[in-house]
Formats: sequence, C-alpha cells, structure tokens
Amino acid sequence: MVDVSKKIAYVDQIQQKLSKAKVCVVSGYEGVNVEQINALRREIRKLGDEMRVVRNTLVHRALKNLKKEGVIPHVKGPIALTFGYSSPSEPVKALFQFSEKEKKFSLKGGFLGDRSLSFDELKKLSTLPSHKQLLGLFLCALKGPLNGVVNVLQGPIRKFAYALEAIRQKKEKEPSPAPI
Repeated sequence: MVDVSKKIAYVDQIQQKLSKAKVCVVSGYEGVNVEQINALRREIRKLGDEMRVVRNTLVHRALKNLKKEGVIPHVKGPIALTFGYSSPSEPVKALFQFSEKEKKFSLKGGFLGDRSLSFDELKKLSTLPSHKQLLGLFLCALKGPLNGVVNVLQGPIRKFAYALEAIRQKKEKEPSPAPI
C-alpha cells in the first residue's frame, strides 16, 4: 500500500499540471504496447507538452479539487492524460494522428480552459490551424489592403512618369530648329 503522503503529493502534482495546462486530453491506451506509447510521448514532448499515465482515483480527486467535474466521466479504464501547455490544438492533432494509426488508442474527452470537451469537440479542435498558421493568415489578411494602399499612392507618381516620358518622346519626334 502506498503511503498517504505520497498520494497527496501525487494529487497535488496532477493538480498543478492541470492548472498550468491550456488543454488536457483524457485518452484510453488499452491494447497499445509500451513502445508505441513511448513514441507518442516523445512526439508530444517535442511540442512542449506532456503525456502521463495516471491513476484514476487520484485524478478524480485532482479534478474535483479544481472543480473540473465535467471531465470525470471520461476517466475510466487505463487512461493517460495529455497536458497541452503551449498550443491547444497541437497536442490534440498529434493524439488524433496517433489514434488513426493505432485503432486501440482512443480519445475520450478533456477540457480547454474551464470548459469540458467531448470527443466530437476534441475532433473539431484538432482541425483548427496552429498558432503559427493563424499568424500567417492574419499577416496575409493585413498585407492585401496595405498593397492596395501602396498601389493607390503610387498611381499619381506613375502617371507623372508616363507624362514625362510622353513629352520626351514627342520632343524627340519633332524636328529640331535650325541653329541661327
């Protein structure tokens, strides 16, 4: 039997991770071998996030302490928690990609901020563009109108240059007056 103080420390540790995470995903890993889970953990770690196999009863306590009871129904059977610290969509995308390869791996639910998420909501979250992609889209949206403004401002200068060029060509065509 594990010492009660160790259990309390474990619950505190899980609570800290849950509080720090922007997104948390509960997934079932029954039937997936250790090598595959370790490969997934490495993938998640590359994103700056974390995946841990956890004890259900202690996770129940941590979730109740944080008032995230909406996630508790998903905590059944052998589960792993994935804590997303940086981008909410990136770890969810990685988990869905893994679940497509390994059919025994299942996503059950989770939370985003203070909101509980079902499987369907996690699936929608996985289709969102990453933070970097959103910034790129935003910059492209800003660039279009700015290019239009630049073209409008260059219009009079361009017309002036065309007028000067037309005058130059006209003078070249006219015969020059005879010197006196």
